[in-house]
Amino acid sequence: MHAPGVPQLSVTPTRDGVWSVNERGPSRVAIAYFPSKWGAMRHAVRAAKAKPRCRVALFEPNGAVRLSRDYDQGPEPHKVELP
Repeated sequence: MHAPGVPQLSVTPTRDGVWSVNERGPSRVAIAYFPSKWGAMRHAVRAAKAKPRCRVALFEPNGAVRLSRDYDQGPEPHKVELP
């Protein structure tokens, strides 16, 4: 599935026609609802890019993973000071 300790954002349709974004991580559990798939995906990608490492997964109504993507921002680049 995914590495332990790495937050996962799951984008899923709900029974009443809205989209939910569920965030599960080692120190955080959150959920947000959106009227459109586009809004939910945009929120999930923005949240993933704000973290050092994260996975975004889009689920079908039957629970199968349609697609997923890992985001890894990597370490901050080192600044070199010139004399």
